[in-house]
Amino acid sequence: MSKIRVLFQGDSITDAGRNRLSRHSLAGYAKKTAAILEDKHPDKYDFFNRGVSGNRTKNLLARYRRHFVRMRPNVVTVMIGINDVWRKYDRNDPTSPEQYEANLIKLLTGIKQDTGAKIVVMSPYLTSGTTGKWNVMRGDVDIFINVCEKVAMQYADKYINTDGPMNEANDVYPHEQISADGVHPAEKGQEVLATLLSEAIDSLFID
Repeated sequence: MSKIRVLFQGDSITDAGRNRLSRHSLAGYAKKTAAILEDKHPDKYDFFNRGVSGNRTKNLLARYRRHFVRMRPNVVTVMIGINDVWRKYDRNDPTSPEQYEANLIKLLTGIKQDTGAKIVVMSPYLTSGTTGKWNVMRGDVDIFINVCEKVAMQYADKYINTDGPMNEANDVYPHEQISADGVHPAEKGQEVLATLLSEAIDSLFID
């Protein structure tokens, strides 16, 4: 019996410095998710990470054929949106909530139509971190989380709100263990994301 092919997609949070020369290189929360699932179900899954640092929804669409369809996934996890917000502040190159919604709908409907894969959508998140500059993004992040949830509830098989659990953990552990800058997860933050995602993936294939 062939393994279930799990494809992790997103931006730097998913990329996490993976070795792009290795077909199966995993890092960050993707690596931890794979470890949890491998421990529970040896040889059930095959994992691929194609997250790319700096990506927005429009970038996922631009590399859709190569990095989605050609991967022949059975499950696609998508975590995208924080850069759609962030570019408004660091480059004056905003993505409107309406464009984010349209891009996300196009991506998810394409995945389902072209691959038949099950889809798990993870929301963007923002924690307070140690640098106050992230706080100016909070209002926009909330808007994008709401858009993400609305789209995912209609077009995905599973939706995970990561913002609540990440901020709850941020209240318990030192900021540096969750996310030093409020965006990129540190060790504990990766564990939070991996726990949520592994449970969601596992629930798609209950025997």
